[in-house]
Amino acid sequence: MITDDALNALKDRISVDAVASEWVTLRRKGKGYVGPCPICSDDPHSKTAMRFECTGDKWICAVCPDAGDVIKLMMKREAIGFRDAIERLGGAKEEAPTPKLARMAGKRAFNSADGRSMPDVPAPYDADAALRVAWCAGWTDGRKADETNAIYRERERKRLHDAFWLPAKHWLGTPVEAYLRGRSVILPRNAQVRYHPSMPMFADGREDRPTLLHRGPAQLAAFFDAGQVFRGLHITWLDPSGPKGKAAIINPETGELMPAKKMRGTKAGCYIDLGGAVAPRRIIAGEGIETVAAVCTALYRAGRDLSSTAFRAAGDLGNLAGKASVSLPHPTLKDGSGKPRKVPGPEPDMASRAMPVPDGVSELVLLGDGDSEPILTRLALERASHRHAKEGRTIRAAFAPDGTDFNDLIKTRRTA
Repeated sequence: MITDDALNALKDRISVDAVASEWVTLRRKGKGYVGPCPICSDDPHSKTAMRFECTGDKWICAVCPDAGDVIKLMMKREAIGFRDAIERLGGAKEEAPTPKLARMAGKRAFNSADGRSMPDVPAPYDADAALRVAWCAGWTDGRKADETNAIYRERERKRLHDAFWLPAKHWLGTPVEAYLRGRSVILPRNAQVRYHPSMPMFADGREDRPTLLHRGPAQLAAFFDAGQVFRGLHITWLDPSGPKGKAAIINPETGELMPAKKMRGTKAGCYIDLGGAVAPRRIIAGEGIETVAAVCTALYRAGRDLSSTAFRAAGDLGNLAGKASVSLPHPTLKDGSGKPRKVPGPEPDMASRAMPVPDGVSELVLLGDGDSEPILTRLALERASHRHAKEGRTIRAAFAPDGTDFNDLIKTRRTA
């Protein structure tokens, strides 16, 4: 048995960002770091990747999608077991309990607890008054952090809704319609997409004087949960003279070209409503807005009956499919040491959150772009298929040809 004190001492000695930096190039963001994912990114030194975020004690990847501590990162990255991961990190050395370790154990106990009322203090902390006080303080730390995060999420949700979503205009007759036309796509009139003339982009999530990178016209698309409650925004900054109609935004501090898209608020377990039937029998869903809009456009032009079809986007592959229960070795991609890179497998972790599909939907069509990493994409769509399978429901996956996406296809056919 490895005690909590030994594990906490190990995680106190070795930070997540230090270990991740051995495999990928990370960039500062607020109190933590962002960059390529050590587990699933194919370019470990990308200067624009933001799928992976970490601090000293935890990490999360939007594409895997997965999260955890430094031990889990080592397990996932190296495809090894718990004890082997601990050995790679230098080993867990048994140490006498200290108030610092007891406090860490109390916080960890809160984070793993099913309930939220403090249980009896476990041995060996109960036998020592100072350790018992520290453990209880750690539990309280975890509870306060959880409450603070909930307050922050709700405050961010209300800010996005009240300050940006409500004042924004319906997308028809605005630069958003021109942007979509430039991408050769259309959307149903009732798509939950709007135009904001002066949307700010910040360098980080700080509430106190965040660094403003850009302010300008933007396409807004709302994230809704299964109960159709507004949870966040998918933002695309626009510039007709920019690449593909998007703004070219430079970080003044680093000189880096920033992605013209950003998601704020809560994405996990939510969806972007791109219009169509209000009570659909069929849903066509994909990772990005333009991908789904391209298929919608093709079906409209072909004269298909779409009266019972709705169109949805998940924001990214991780939210489209949810977490995997296990990872698999990639058949061709290798890491820096020549080992097969690990990718999320086809079996879903049903406890994780993903884009919801209403019970009344009898047909689900999942879209996969051919210009994304093919194995990662196919496994994600297979995982989503397993997640949403139910009696009486047909699920199909449709892929664009290798090297292209559905938007490429629709533009090619329009010019042909």
